[in-house]
Amino acid sequence: MMEDLFIQGTDTLPTISFKTNGDLKITGRALPEDAIAFFRPVLEWLQNLSAEEVNIEFNLDYFNTSVSKQLLDMFKIIENNPENKVIKIKWMYEEGDDEMLEAGEIYSEMLPRIEFTFHKYAEIIN
Repeated sequence: MMEDLFIQGTDTLPTISFKTNGDLKITGRALPEDAIAFFRPVLEWLQNLSAEEVNIEFNLDYFNTSVSKQLLDMFKIIENNPENKVIKIKWMYEEGDDEMLEAGEIYSEMLPRIEFTFHKYAEIIN
């Protein structure tokens, strides 16, 4: 029996909240020293996910190049699983963050079976 996956984020690691019903959330910042090691349990968990509908809420304010490869691997695992009939990614980005928007658009071109929607939110001023 598969269990939900939860990884508490830090200043440099994203919070991962994946539920077996197909509701997946990635939030925060992704600057791990070792992206492969950080994402290994995430990718292994996704290999076993069998949900008719997968809804991903993606809300990172920053991720580095090594993370971008892991994200692509993650999305491909979901896309290539025939059990996942409907796959939607809600790609959140801060107003004015054109790089984050472009990153999402690039993924959407590379992953034709996944339905991307882009949601802009107001800039957060600290």
